[in-house]
Amino acid sequence: MMAGEPAARDGALVEETLLWDAVARWQALVRLRREQFERLRSETPDPEDYWRRRSANYYGAVRARREPDAFVRAVMDACRDAEAHDARWATGAEPPPATVLDVGGGFGAVAVPLAASGRRVTAVEPHPSMVHLLGEWAADERVSHRIRVVQEPWPLAASQVGPHDVVVCSHVLYPIEDVVPFLDALVAASRRACLVTLRLGAAELAPPDLFERLHGERRVPQPGFGDLCAVLADRRIPFTARTYESDSTWSFADLDEAEEIVSEALLAAGRPDARAVIREWAAGALEMRDGRLVAEGRRTLAGIAAIGPGGAQPTRS
Repeated sequence: MMAGEPAARDGALVEETLLWDAVARWQALVRLRREQFERLRSETPDPEDYWRRRSANYYGAVRARREPDAFVRAVMDACRDAEAHDARWATGAEPPPATVLDVGGGFGAVAVPLAASGRRVTAVEPHPSMVHLLGEWAADERVSHRIRVVQEPWPLAASQVGPHDVVVCSHVLYPIEDVVPFLDALVAASRRACLVTLRLGAAELAPPDLFERLHGERRVPQPGFGDLCAVLADRRIPFTARTYESDSTWSFADLDEAEEIVSEALLAAGRPDARAVIREWAAGALEMRDGRLVAEGRRTLAGIAAIGPGGAQPTRS
């Protein structure tokens, strides 16, 4: 087989470069999933309306948690480590709380608990609906004075935020095709540590066979934590990795909301026949727990890549 010639595998054509080039594989997954989305979606949703519904769904689920999840706890540990290594300890003066940069801060799933622990957080979040909920939650917890919001996409926002002790990025990278400059900007902004979390595998709202039943083809997967680790290794960026298990954040107020959000996620919002199938699935698969409909017993496996300390830089392009 000639170099660069597609290789047959599992009945599909796979570019040879994707078998060894981590960045090319990441970019291909994002591009192919986006192309599938554009080809199969039954209607074009208003972007702000989409984010408003999606943020409200996440918001209810995360605020219902009684304790911070494993990623937030890992960020708090990184903050304590940064504070312990502050040079001002040598003078006997107590260092100030670590500063945190939360890239893709959403409605505050990381920023609000960190601010409640006394840290100052800069949250980079471009979507107005997310920013509104972040402000609402921060006000409820009386930590608004500790959270600064930069309403710009990353890495364009990098010039506005400066370096922070700890940089975090939680479940943001999945649709980012130009992943290298995104990651490089994260690493460059961190003084002490950079923590990035992604799911290990697909975190679809419904079983894969339901998507295939509706569209006659498989869903193109998103990049996952293993792909992130491969990109970091390919870029020779030092990191450590660990996994954790948590409850799925997918939950719904009622069957109507479940039908609406799952239909949109499965690219079938404009198809009444598909929505009926999805509603039937939701009625059988979801159970009421703590006032919300959830897929009972569903757990999500995710990973944390800890990059640093000291903002390690890539050593090759």
